[in-house]
Amino acid sequence: MEARRPVRAVTVNDVTPQGRDTVVAGVAAVVVGGGTLGVYLLVNSRQPVPTWVRPDVLVTALSLNLAGCATIAVRRRWPWVAVTAGTALVLTSSALALATTGPAIGLVVGAYTVAMSYPLGRSLPLLAILAATHAVGGIALSAAGGGVRGLPTYWGVPGDDRAAMVFAAAGSYGIPLAVGAMVRRRRAHTAALTVRAERLEAEREARDRAAAAEERRRIARELHDIAAHDLSAIVVQAGAADRLVDRDATAVRAILREIRGQGRDTLTALRHLVGILREDDAGGRAPQPGLAQMGDLLAVARAAGTRVTLSITGEPRPLPALVDLALYRVLQEALTNARRHAPDAPVAVSVRYEAEAIRLVVRNAQARTVDATRSGHGLAGMRERIRHAGGTLMAGPTGDGDWSIDARLPT
Repeated sequence: MEARRPVRAVTVNDVTPQGRDTVVAGVAAVVVGGGTLGVYLLVNSRQPVPTWVRPDVLVTALSLNLAGCATIAVRRRWPWVAVTAGTALVLTSSALALATTGPAIGLVVGAYTVAMSYPLGRSLPLLAILAATHAVGGIALSAAGGGVRGLPTYWGVPGDDRAAMVFAAAGSYGIPLAVGAMVRRRRAHTAALTVRAERLEAEREARDRAAAAEERRRIARELHDIAAHDLSAIVVQAGAADRLVDRDATAVRAILREIRGQGRDTLTALRHLVGILREDDAGGRAPQPGLAQMGDLLAVARAAGTRVTLSITGEPRPLPALVDLALYRVLQEALTNARRHAPDAPVAVSVRYEAEAIRLVVRNAQARTVDATRSGHGLAGMRERIRHAGGTLMAGPTGDGDWSIDARLPT
């Protein structure tokens, strides 16, 4: 037997805006029509002698209410039609002297939708024409024997008060116009902010990808250095062991121990780097620097005018090649950033040898806030390098206004 497909519940988000408008129009028609009929029956039931109206008049009033609410269902697709139909239905009610509510609801909702859907320069002229038609038509129909009492868009004013009717008509269109224009402006502003945020996010991701790609190319060059330097040394030591194998077994064992240690360090570095390499970049051939060359970096910084202090805590010890190189590059980049963003500020460099890790902290005083959109790829490159070395890096302003680079790697 074929397995039954699970039935997914229909949510509000699955209904289109036009569908929701149709539902709202139906609910409004039921409420307004039922309310009209209920009020009519209630009023007559409390009178000593009920004054029942003709059935055709009652049906006409209910039909006008239904038609006025029906304009809500088409307000998004044809907003001009909705507001024009609402105006026509209100004038029809005035001509028949029927106190209906549905046409007024359709008129107000239609005017709001026009103002929300179109620029003010386009919506204002038409709504002004309809407001004038509403006022002049109501005055003319009242003079001809119609009535406006009980019609919400005339605010219950008497038909012979022309100034009040003009004011009521202006408010019936002007208030929805103002609210709709405000909502339109806010939605446009929100949409612009959303587009801008998405563009900035895309640009940030592109910068991060470019920084990561550049760092991978640099690491690819360093891998070539590892292969050219360490493996060449292993080959040389193996040749020396081959020449001494029949003459000095003790020396051969010492050489083999050196080969084993160097090979282990090389494999560790290769495991960390092999997943992020570019196959088309061979790079340079110089041996990679480490914290042993830290003094050279500090000397260059001091020669450039930067005041640098160094503190080392803990017992210095040999570090894995990848960790040693990562720390050297982070220190190099941090000193460069300090000269760029706070050229006159002193820089404090701290190296802490912990039990199973090493920590490098570079802190410069009076640093300006780094703009992430203009600061280049230095921070992203440092994070990429430290992450692939198995460590963590924190960079940013401190509580007292300094700028700090804090890298910690396991040893």
